[in-house]
Amino acid sequence: MKTRTAFAGVIILTALILLIWITLRTPEIKAVHREGHAARILLINPPLTARGALTWWRQNQAMLKAQYHIPQEDSDRVFYLSVWDFADGYKEEEDKDRLCFDDMPAPRNCIDKNWIMTVSRARNSKRIYVQAGTHTWVQSDGGEYISVADEE
Repeated sequence: MKTRTAFAGVIILTALILLIWITLRTPEIKAVHREGHAARILLINPPLTARGALTWWRQNQAMLKAQYHIPQEDSDRVFYLSVWDFADGYKEEEDKDRLCFDDMPAPRNCIDKNWIMTVSRARNSKRIYVQAGTHTWVQSDGGEYISVADEE
């Protein structure tokens, strides 16, 4: 009986530690690569869920504008941001399907394609779209993000 109780205690303690670790890990921007009116943001410790990605965007969009000058709109108000997991750092392209950046020297100028989210605005639109995983949100006139499925 003591063995079962001790084993259950270890499992519960491990689960609590894992939950605390997941909750407290803070996404950190490691790099921003720009190409025209598009930008790619590389994160360490990215959000683990689609809703977490949307929350990260909402909490950081003012900082991204102030510190990195993104999103940068073109004359039609179009912009495109993509956010990627940078956990394994820069790598060589090799024979793999990797995302490579022309604004830094080869050979270690690529990352594995671990996409987290995209934030964009189409031509002459006032609406911003956020897509993470299989979820898509659109920004309402009041500034709130509404699930596309909720609008239907």
